[in-house]
Amino acid sequence: MSFVDQFSDPAFGSLHRQVTQMPALEEYVKQAEIDPGQLAVLPDSAYAWPVHRKYPIHTAQHAAMSYAYSKLAEWLPDEVRANLKQALEVYEVPESIFAPHSENNGEKVASAIADTTTYLLPDLKLFPVNTVAQCKYAQALLVNSLSKLDIEHRAIAAGNLVKRADMLALQGKGEGDALTLRPEVLQLAGLTISDTKCASEWLEARATRLPETQVTFKRAYQTLADSLKKRPAELSDREGLLKVASAVAELDEQTGLDRHYDRRLPDALRTIFNTKKLASESVDCGGTHVSLAKLAQLPASFWEDLGGRELSDEVAPGGVVDQAKLATIVETLPLDLKAVLRRYA
Repeated sequence: MSFVDQFSDPAFGSLHRQVTQMPALEEYVKQAEIDPGQLAVLPDSAYAWPVHRKYPIHTAQHAAMSYAYSKLAEWLPDEVRANLKQALEVYEVPESIFAPHSENNGEKVASAIADTTTYLLPDLKLFPVNTVAQCKYAQALLVNSLSKLDIEHRAIAAGNLVKRADMLALQGKGEGDALTLRPEVLQLAGLTISDTKCASEWLEARATRLPETQVTFKRAYQTLADSLKKRPAELSDREGLLKVASAVAELDEQTGLDRHYDRRLPDALRTIFNTKKLASESVDCGGTHVSLAKLAQLPASFWEDLGGRELSDEVAPGGVVDQAKLATIVETLPLDLKAVLRRYA
């Protein structure tokens, strides 16, 4: 038994038959890109039937087309049909686009084709993120698709996902169902702290891997590694670290080492932003970043013992530690006091 979808439909004859019956479907999917080259690019999780890589659901339009194609199959596993229905729900595909010709009118078609989709990769129309549910689904697809994306698209998608998640949280959408961003996404967005020893070791690994004929590149990697060795154990200077990551990405591309991303080497961004510690949730205590939340748990009496009543009043006005003020004040403390804080955090 053969199962036809948009990647296996000669001249799109089956699709034409379906859109003739469902006019609104044609309007909804007409902007979709159907590139057979995507067959080798999309991860198994981008299909409603992963084991056979059938019925792609990586965008709202493809999910709609796959659902239409599924109606032509005499039989499909219940799991496949469930995956298709879940994708339609996640993308919020209007049911009206599947209505037979006689049930459609101009108003239904107009509402069905309104495209207000926000994508993590707008230029490719990949990973829609209009809702928290879509963000969760997009994050899973993104992480599973990293090996198929170049370093630029990884950074763009991760950065857009962080922004979108923040925006939806501010709008109060999906209360009680918040999106937890995965470490890989936060690293690719450049939001985590850099362990300079780890980063320098990965750079030296690159230098070691290159043949002597590429001595100029070997030296370039080693120079970057040596510069990081001179820095504190942990860094959170995002702007500066992004410049280093950009330099590493350029070297990786020139030497061809980017071919080994996700297998033998972490990509340029995760080489530099290599911890799970969020910079925004930590504070620099003499070259080591400690959790603000842990410091905020220390009582007002601790801060008075550490730096006197004046420090206690600043950090914990009224006897309650103010985490926002704490972040600013700790940065200004002498190194000997920061060393004490490292032991308690």
